[in-house]
Amino acid sequence: MNLSPNGRSRHTATAHKARVTRNDVAALARVAPSTVSYVINNGPRSVSVEARERVLKAIANLGYHPSDVARSLRNQRTLTIGLVVPEITNPYYGEMAQAVEEVSFQHGYTVILAHSSHLPERELRYSQVLRSKQVDGVIFLPVTPDLEPVYSLSRAGIQVVILERVVPGYPCIVADEHYAGYLATRHLLGLGHSRIGCIVLAGDSTSSTARAEGYRTALEEAGILPQQSWIVESEYGYAAGEMAARQFLQLPQRPTAVVAHNDLIAIGAMKAFGDAGLEVPGAISVVGFDDIAAASYVQPPLTTIASPKRQMGRAAIETLLRLLGSKDRTPLGTIKLAVNLVVRGSTGPPE
Repeated sequence: MNLSPNGRSRHTATAHKARVTRNDVAALARVAPSTVSYVINNGPRSVSVEARERVLKAIANLGYHPSDVARSLRNQRTLTIGLVVPEITNPYYGEMAQAVEEVSFQHGYTVILAHSSHLPERELRYSQVLRSKQVDGVIFLPVTPDLEPVYSLSRAGIQVVILERVVPGYPCIVADEHYAGYLATRHLLGLGHSRIGCIVLAGDSTSSTARAEGYRTALEEAGILPQQSWIVESEYGYAAGEMAARQFLQLPQRPTAVVAHNDLIAIGAMKAFGDAGLEVPGAISVVGFDDIAAASYVQPPLTTIASPKRQMGRAAIETLLRLLGSKDRTPLGTIKLAVNLVVRGSTGPPE
């Protein structure tokens, strides 16, 4: 037997204390157990100032922590919200998630963050996990064609708000992606470029597709027919952007400017051009999307389309909380937020 220095069993010395219950608090505060609940939950019945002070003092003295499980059984609420994003390493989603968490915290909710990694099997698995956790609602950024993960949450009675995609029958929060692609391309056309490449996200049928459509619209308005070789696909990240940009370097007549799906890909493309001896923006101009913090610190600083990341996150959680507090489940439709061009040092007139 392991003995402590005073000769007693260590198991005895470190025995767990009994869990403090609501009844213990009530006994010490000389009130009914229901009064303790009213103080903790701020209702539904009022409690006198004297009784409230006794309850709060008893809670502090005993170190009482209400059971979230028991509370959720009584209130049919877990005060948890699921947030499913495709990529946690992209600062764009980090800012969006931070806005969701901040508003959730202010309203007493905890956020469960899930990272789908752009994979349908992960989207489906996380929808199952969130159902098993009995979350009160979910903010979902679905990037794969299969919407079964979203539908399965709805069938379980869980309210869902969609980010970055329009899904009929659901409240959706999106940026004006078509105009974003149009605005980036118009900027380059205004500088005198006519051979403009576009890096799209492989397999993406949402924001990247809309931005590419805006890119085509701007070129067609200028009387320019976009060539298929000007549009290349990329995976996520800096390295993927670098690899995609190298495809332009193989063309007999390369573009003099490039619109990239996001800032990470744009920064990777700038590295590829620099390694090939092409000065940015002298030999080739680059525009990104999202306006992440790194866009201001690369050399040259990146011209980009600023996406309303935090506003989208706040709008999504505020919409979800409004729905959770209402018995009216009528879909709220789509909220489309504006984007704007931020001109920095990565764009200029063609040589």
